[in-house]
Amino acid sequence: MYEVFADLHIHIGRAQNNKPIKITAARSLNFENIAKECAERKGINIAGIIDCASPYVIEDIEAFLKNGEAMELDERRNYIQR
Repeated sequence: MYEVFADLHIHIGRAQNNKPIKITAARSLNFENIAKECAERKGINIAGIIDCASPYVIEDIEAFLKNGEAMELDERRNYIQR
């Protein structure tokens, strides 16, 4: 059995361009900081970003995938390197 650690309810406070996403969330809670905290310090394998439908958050996620700092899974659970 494969063990994973997940946080499925994370809000983003600001986008990388400093635009507000969730006003009541901390300004330091941007996608980059959350992803690094999950991966490097907390050992979280799966992070559910509640505000992922925001156009600014989508831009941040796409930039992360494009510059190679993150990878996505296809439907067969294989990593896709962009």
